Amino acid sequence: MREAVITTFGPDHAEKRHFCRMSVTAELTYLLPGENTLYKGLCNNLSHSGIQFITEKLLEAGQRLEVTIDTKSAKFKPMAVIVEVVRVEPSESNTYRISGTITEYR
Repeated sequence: MREAVITTFGPDHAEKRHFCRMSVTAELTYLLPGENTLYKGLCNNLSHSGIQFITEKLLEAGQRLEVTIDTKSAKFKPMAVIVEVVRVEPSESNTYRISGTITEYR
């Protein structure tokens, strides 16, 4: 598995962002409450309060997920968070772009 690619860019005041958003290309896994199936996705960007990723599973706004991002780098430990899905957009190749709010760090 490849090591994640991380690029930072500062707060975008035009978008009224409070935290720096990072372009992160890293594999992630997530669980839905009450399910034992581990789903996979690819993180696009990440900030202190939000995440965007691509997945093959259609999710719905309001769903809560247990997400783990492992950059496969000795520089960064795996990060586990609870995410509430805010927006779902169809993407290319029968995938979905998921935008979510990080509500809890584990």
